[in-house]
Amino acid sequence: MRADARAKRDQIIAAALAQIRSRPNSEITLEGIAADAGVGIATLYRHFPSRAALYNACAAVFLDQIEMLLDGTLDGFDADPSGRFEAFVWALVESGVGILATALAAEPSAAGGEVVVERRDAFMDKVQLLIDAAAPHGIIAPGQSPLQLATELIVATRPLAAPLAELFPDVRDLLVRHLMAGWRTTA
Repeated sequence: MRADARAKRDQIIAAALAQIRSRPNSEITLEGIAADAGVGIATLYRHFPSRAALYNACAAVFLDQIEMLLDGTLDGFDADPSGRFEAFVWALVESGVGILATALAAEPSAAGGEVVVERRDAFMDKVQLLIDAAAPHGIIAPGQSPLQLATELIVATRPLAAPLAELFPDVRDLLVRHLMAGWRTTA
């Protein structure tokens, strides 16, 4: 891929990730993503022929980003297990973990889906390592699945529509604190 085409593709992915992190899915349009990326809709479609192809590309980029977070969490985990685990969860929340919904639902047959499924599965295997390291410290119940934890975190942190976000500005953080407390109480 030419450097200018690669740059436009990266701009589109960055714009899509920004919208997915900050808006409810019902408010995200491909036209809006193209505008935010500074490209025309035809350019977006040239790189991503469908919403699924774009979302799969976003999921692959996001998985790479949070895998680095997870690697950092696992390194030196035993020095401060509770602090490292909580810092990882909050880093996921701040990074917009809701984009993982796309990765969790990825189908290998969709455009780019096979890459996302492969990366998702490798990432979830590493999350299992974190669960296994956290369980003896009472941070999380043994036997919890990475998919269950990811799903709970995604549901609790997806952006709300503006009226709800205005009524309950702290609801995301409150729900995350409830989740972490619930994971501990079942341990």
